[in-house]
Amino acid sequence: MTQHEGVNYGGTNYGNAPGSNFGHAPGSHFHGVVGTGAQQEELRRLIDQLLSVVARHQNELADPQGAGTAVELLREETAGEQRPNRLMGFLAMLTASAGGVTAISEAATKVRELLTGML
Repeated sequence: MTQHEGVNYGGTNYGNAPGSNFGHAPGSHFHGVVGTGAQQEELRRLIDQLLSVVARHQNELADPQGAGTAVELLREETAGEQRPNRLMGFLAMLTASAGGVTAISEAATKVRELLTGML
């Protein structure tokens, strides 16, 4: 996975830089998504659906560049450890970049609900 040290999108840090909202706190033992294998498969499926919705609505996005970055970060994270706090941050970034595209907001909400249930 590509490390995004100190990258700042919309006032929120992504990466493991000092002051970052995401990453591992000293002494933390949490490293990835908890939950069953079925839940993790469902998470991948929902994120794939979300990415498809983003692609279908590309021309309607408020911030296409920001959405593209969020999509890439989501893809990288789901290919790796699937850390919920990072996924939630990337979903927030994607939702903000989508503007008023309801289909993207609804798809992101499904992912958030599943992540919340897995914690």
